Amino acid sequence: MPASDEALLATGIAKTYGATCALRDARLTLRRGRVHALLGENGAGKSTLVKILVGAVTPDAGRLDLDGAAAAFGSVTQAIHAGIVPIHQHLSLFPELSVHENLSAFALAGGSGLWAGWRLVDPSRARGWLAEVGLDVDLAAPLGTLSLGERQLVEVARALSLDCRVLVLDEPTAALNAGEADRLFAVVRRLCANGTAALFISHRFDEIEALADDVTVLRDGRTVIDAALIRRHSREELTHAMLGAGVEARPERLCARAEPVLVGRGFAGRRDASGGTDVTVHAGEIVGLAGLIGSGALTLAAWLAGAQAGAGELSVAGHGFIPGDRRRAAALGIAYVPADRHAEGLFARLSARRNVSVSALGHLARLGWLRASQEAERIDPLLRRLKLHPAQPEAEAATFSGGNQQKLLIARCLALPGLKAMVLLEPTRGVDVAARSVIHDAIREAAAAGLAVLVATSDLDELMVLAHRYLVVRDNRLAAELPQDAPRAALLSALSGSMAA
Repeated sequence: MPASDEALLATGIAKTYGATCALRDARLTLRRGRVHALLGENGAGKSTLVKILVGAVTPDAGRLDLDGAAAAFGSVTQAIHAGIVPIHQHLSLFPELSVHENLSAFALAGGSGLWAGWRLVDPSRARGWLAEVGLDVDLAAPLGTLSLGERQLVEVARALSLDCRVLVLDEPTAALNAGEADRLFAVVRRLCANGTAALFISHRFDEIEALADDVTVLRDGRTVIDAALIRRHSREELTHAMLGAGVEARPERLCARAEPVLVGRGFAGRRDASGGTDVTVHAGEIVGLAGLIGSGALTLAAWLAGAQAGAGELSVAGHGFIPGDRRRAAALGIAYVPADRHAEGLFARLSARRNVSVSALGHLARLGWLRASQEAERIDPLLRRLKLHPAQPEAEAATFSGGNQQKLLIARCLALPGLKAMVLLEPTRGVDVAARSVIHDAIREAAAAGLAVLVATSDLDELMVLAHRYLVVRDNRLAAELPQDAPRAALLSALSGSMAA
């Protein structure tokens, strides 16, 4: 394509943090009217490159050109005013403010004091932006009353208020169900049809293949595939470019079910629900729990782990406990990874080692004092096994990438004394292909060692490479159970309700 089609060109980009070289001679070419996927494992340099593009980080070397002219941004605000609009996985919205006020945030930023209120955007314009992303919500409603998926779409709608030349979408579908993701993709395509260039970061190959026109792959801070047509590269080729490994195969079939370990009976996701749902996970088995956002699948999984109160009966290895009593569940050997690692999982300011050892403090302390040498002896081999990068157990959890933070939660599970079962909610959400592979291997090893494992995920690819059988939840009830060899089409039908339970 001619150079005149280039909306944004980054060449020779380099960035070093102390002794760590995040980028070295990276290149990225975004063209008007096209969606461009940026791929790479954690540590490849994706996050640093995106931060440079949106003005959050200044490169040590290299050049940015926007619409053919040299550009340099000293802040995210400068990049936004130039037409580079970021949409992040972790929302930059204000839950306490109304939908209208959130949509007016960029305009409000230009005012101050008593005059700021006069800069609220016209309600008809705000409703128009919402309509473009398929949302019909009350402008006066507090943003915090919306679902996570709806809030993500509000952030996309806010981007429509700007003269958006380059839209940067960083894991934008993490909180969206299939219908909301489709609406988002439709909005992106309409923007691109009007000349916008879109940069799309996702770890889901099905999304990438559905939306992207071009692809760039980073590895070790360098560009190894540069602005190639995505249809010319298979998943295997892209995976190999990222880390030199192939796509995971389906798990081996279980010869026979062992004894039941984790048992839940009579779950009711709503007070008015009749009957209840029963779930049993056997020793050595990985059960995949699937459901669209709002189906109740994650609630059911949290209930099984003792992290969600509700009616019904729970037991592990024959020992009963009360739903909602997470402390008792952990004492009985049920490990748990919540869906939102930032809000519910990590202690961001504690070290990586301490984030793991919190599940075993009672065994590592004597007379109320934590024995640091025993902590390191017990925890550090787990961190090495899960390939924590960088290998710095004393570093704060907040300094690690998303994939390595997720490894800490998996390691915390494995460190639980008397471990019998693992309940994992979205265990690889927002992590790269390398971290995903490490986490999947750890899950398989746990099952092979005789643990009962339940994985609740909205990622069908993850289900199909991990699970020995599938449970599908709709409307807070178990709607279908499918065998390991069920085709993807059958899973999709069960999720949408187009097949009989």
